[in-house]
Amino acid sequence: MTKPVKKRSKMTIARRVVVAAAFVACVVGVLAFGGAGSYCSFGADAIAAICPLGSLEALFGSWAVAPRALIVLAVVVVLGVVFGKAFCSWACPVPPLDRFLRTKKSRRKDVDERHQAAAESLERWHACSSCSACSSHCASADGAQTADGENALACAKDAAVAPEEADGQETGVEKALAGKRRFRLDSRHLVLAGSLVSAAACGFPVFCLVCPIGLTIASVIALYRFVGFNELTLSLVVFPAVIVLELVVLRKWCHRFCPVGALLSLVSSFGSKMTRPRVDHDRCLRAESEPCTACASVCPEHIDPVADLGRRPLSECTRCGRCADACPHDAISFTKRGLALRRNESARKAADA
Repeated sequence: MTKPVKKRSKMTIARRVVVAAAFVACVVGVLAFGGAGSYCSFGADAIAAICPLGSLEALFGSWAVAPRALIVLAVVVVLGVVFGKAFCSWACPVPPLDRFLRTKKSRRKDVDERHQAAAESLERWHACSSCSACSSHCASADGAQTADGENALACAKDAAVAPEEADGQETGVEKALAGKRRFRLDSRHLVLAGSLVSAAACGFPVFCLVCPIGLTIASVIALYRFVGFNELTLSLVVFPAVIVLELVVLRKWCHRFCPVGALLSLVSSFGSKMTRPRVDHDRCLRAESEPCTACASVCPEHIDPVADLGRRPLSECTRCGRCADACPHDAISFTKRGLALRRNESARKAADA
């Protein structure tokens, strides 16, 4: 297994700056302008919007059609189609809080789980490179068979996009991928359904009372009221306690419970691939039959960007850029232009050789 190379790309630096700037902007908007902007709502007077989950809860809670909520949902759908779940890594305050609250043991466990997920994707890779369908999927134009790594790339891509039966028999990789590349409901979607049902039953957005995204800003407000006006209330204790409960006791909030992530995953599963990670297979070490899992080993979503063989599909990608940073051969890009530059560089090196 190739050890990931630790480096900070422009994308990673930009992401961290955007996360910090979004948090500061929300705090300033709430404290200085009386609620002109936060993760839960932003705007002024009639020109305002609420988060997509809040919009859905408002629709279910009021049992009426609210044009503003529908507009917000339409905007979120468009952004989700283009950028997928980018909000989760580029703006949401929960992942940084989660990392801050983790213990050393918990962090080690998370690393081990990522490596285990990468090992599983490599097993699927080997199953694909040795499956009987490779001869039909991966033969070159003149009938000659390509290298095993290239076979795996082509076969895995075909199987991941549209698993099919070969001569009436399922191949090893098709069994491994059966039901995984298609959208599947998980515990997050159950929480999403529960939040909507509770809103409909109670007449108001119940989940907003315990949403860690909103409670983060609410905790800042409670602290500000205490420091600036000496107002000591239970909010100063209750809000942070609920956040700690959700992120530490429940663990893996983003993977198992977050209804906002569930809603974005529904949209991104039908979305465009224009901002998903792209791999230059001429650079990728797996094309040379090397068991590299550098990119998959660092993905917090347990995705394998090379051929979409991870535990979760590429539609769950949050565009965090960790896979591109970890790739030892700079084979991963998030834009067509970046991928074209890498391919041109690979072609020049091949010509020089």
